Amino acid sequence: MHSIIFAGGTVRPGKAVTEALETAELIIAADSGASTARQYGYQPALIVGDMDSLQEPLQSFLDEGSQFSGANVEKDETDTELAIQSALAMGASRITLLGALGGERIEHEIANIFLLADFLSVPICIVDGPSRCWLVQGPGRSTIRGQKGDYLSLFPVTIDARGIETQGLYYPLQGGTLRFGKARGVSNVLTEQQAEISLEQGVLLVVHTAKEELKIL
Repeated sequence: MHSIIFAGGTVRPGKAVTEALETAELIIAADSGASTARQYGYQPALIVGDMDSLQEPLQSFLDEGSQFSGANVEKDETDTELAIQSALAMGASRITLLGALGGERIEHEIANIFLLADFLSVPICIVDGPSRCWLVQGPGRSTIRGQKGDYLSLFPVTIDARGIETQGLYYPLQGGTLRFGKARGVSNVLTEQQAEISLEQGVLLVVHTAKEELKIL
């Protein structure tokens, strides 16, 4: 089951956002993400959080059929993390995060990216405007489908990501290593409509950006 989670940040429109919403089988909102879901014409099945940022009356969502799972303001998890846990408990096998970036506080953006590393058992993708990002854990592989000229960046989440092999990229890696803190994997380019990456050890954050949409936004 594909679950969409609206987090509290800005959702920039794009093809990836549209495609994700078209295949959504479960909509969950983290706190003020409920308002964003409403703006996009979706009623959250569940709203999760401490309600410290939702500006609209919560009751208006409950009257329209949303369920609510409250949380204390003082807690160890963010509202987005609680929303992911709820999605998994409800049977989600794939999760897309919208509004995980572009909020008022940069620490929430960083936290949302790092959250991907805590849920490696289920595919989770962050989508924002022309870009989408996800993790690949070694030994593993991932296929990127896009257009020639699209950007693809690889960031090691662990100290080293080793045994990296790529196909369909301008700057190839054949058994290469990317080191944490180095920018070597930034701004590679697709040379075909499909690219492949694999790695033997470590975890990579993959960021795919549709170049064509950069001209529009």
